Amino acid sequence: MRPRPTRFALPLAPAVVLALGILLLGTLELLQSYKEAAVRGEEDARNLADVLAEQTERTFQAVDFTLVGIRDALAAAPGMPGNDARLRETLKQRLKDLPYVRALYVIGPDGFIAHDTDYPSTPRVSLADRPYYKAHQQDPALGLHVEQPLRSRSVGVWFVSFSRRINRPDGSFGGIVVAAVEPRYFERFYRGLSVGEEGFIALLLRNGTLLARSPAAEEAIGKSFAAVEPLNTHLSRSPQGIFWGTSPIDGMTRVIGYRALDTVPAVVNVGLARQTVLRPWREHAVVVSISAAILLGLTGALIVLVQKGRRREQAEQARLSQAQRLEGLGRIAGGIAHDLGNTIRIMQSTFRLLRPSLADRPDALSLVKDADQTLKGATAMIEHLLAFARRQELRPEITVIDQRIEGFAPILRQAVGPRITLDLRLSAMGHAARLDPVQLEATLLNLVLNARDAMPDGGTIIVETTGIDRPSDPGGRRAYDADRRWVQVTVTDPGIGMPPAVLERAFDPFFTTKGHGNGLGLSQVLGFVQQSSGDVELESREGRGTIVRLLFPVMLPDEQVDGRSGSETARSGELHAQPEAALREIPSHGSGPDPIGRKRHRG
Repeated sequence: MRPRPTRFALPLAPAVVLALGILLLGTLELLQSYKEAAVRGEEDARNLADVLAEQTERTFQAVDFTLVGIRDALAAAPGMPGNDARLRETLKQRLKDLPYVRALYVIGPDGFIAHDTDYPSTPRVSLADRPYYKAHQQDPALGLHVEQPLRSRSVGVWFVSFSRRINRPDGSFGGIVVAAVEPRYFERFYRGLSVGEEGFIALLLRNGTLLARSPAAEEAIGKSFAAVEPLNTHLSRSPQGIFWGTSPIDGMTRVIGYRALDTVPAVVNVGLARQTVLRPWREHAVVVSISAAILLGLTGALIVLVQKGRRREQAEQARLSQAQRLEGLGRIAGGIAHDLGNTIRIMQSTFRLLRPSLADRPDALSLVKDADQTLKGATAMIEHLLAFARRQELRPEITVIDQRIEGFAPILRQAVGPRITLDLRLSAMGHAARLDPVQLEATLLNLVLNARDAMPDGGTIIVETTGIDRPSDPGGRRAYDADRRWVQVTVTDPGIGMPPAVLERAFDPFFTTKGHGNGLGLSQVLGFVQQSSGDVELESREGRGTIVRLLFPVMLPDEQVDGRSGSETARSGELHAQPEAALREIPSHGSGPDPIGRKRHRG
């Protein structure tokens, strides 16, 4: 009886639905947590950009307030000589309050530095060519001017000039006052803020010129990034915002928050790396994935257990059905054998009585002898039926199986013929079982002859013995004694094998596909082995060959001393067959009515 897949589908449907539900819920949870992590990252970038923009605004306002104060002081003393000590001291005091400014200086209308906090180390060179100088010289209405980064001609470092125009009393150009702001100050300040691994903070002019960046990018200072967002399109739409983009400097994907300053044409950008933003989500995803994997594993285990339980149930049902069917057949076979045996004995007695009276009639005597010979064949069939019904009379004794098979090997080799090789692999290590050795030999001979018939092209038949702790029982056919060792006798052939339909009825009496014989072979083998407290396993695949395993319980040492087996079912006292019905003929090579009756499909 083969399991029906549709019978498994309905019981497994809830487990499959549960598994799909776990996957769906896990996926939805991961999507939701991903969106939440992205939103949190965007909020963090936006908030940090706002805070830095306000801080930078105040910084620039402080610089501008200082420049206005210096300008007013110079306007109040128009005749002040160059590098005035009192003014220089005032400039230095103001410089101490501005840690982000490297130097404060005044450029006269002639383009040379008139007052300087670095005096006297500052070289006397004309700065009339500097863009910030020209901007104020050409535009009297220009207020606070922030120029793109330049390298100092005195110390050779980058600085950003914050400058205001100085007007004479008549309104003409009287020079400029300048604060040299260091980009490195902003880099150091930004470095102290937490933007995570691969994050950045950048300060740019509205025209795209990079003023400062953290992590530092010395080669990028002073370069224009006007074609890069947010300067390209986002800033024109809104002075502040958030977007996802890829940095042109390091190629990293980040969420970028930006905000433009109100008083100075500059923009603060804050970028948080995608991997930093999504790190909490990844940690959450690991937890969700592990939880889902555990639940799916439990569900899978449940599915496997259900399938195994169903298969075990199917196998048990098939075993019970086969056992009931064979038991019914056994009762019928036993009754037939009993009645037929009585009839045969009466006929044999009649023939014995007739022989003396037919001594002078040779023709009639010959007929009586032929009929008597035919009755002997019928007696052999009765013995097969009794074996299947487990009512055959056995003569069990303690038998070392390897020795018995080795002694019987010449007959087996003669039986298989010259085109087939018999390979004996005896490794039962001297284990003994309580069984009828003659019936064991007859069983092996039948199996070997049947294997020979299944190999029309020749080959090798393997007869193997081994000691095992417990027989394999994938179908749950019976509960084996875990404390007892077993001897397994295996007959393997690479013959034509059996299709499933034939394999299912292999142990049925009178079932054969050979076209000859009586189909009692395997049924007799099953009866003998089970009567000896053992079991038979049959495995066959069409075109792949057949494996027959005979399992016998090993005699324990104390049982061998007492002369009895662990199971009392094989005692001859419990056998109901009559002695005269148990004919002990071993089928010879190529003769006899289907000695094994293995149900093979031979086309």
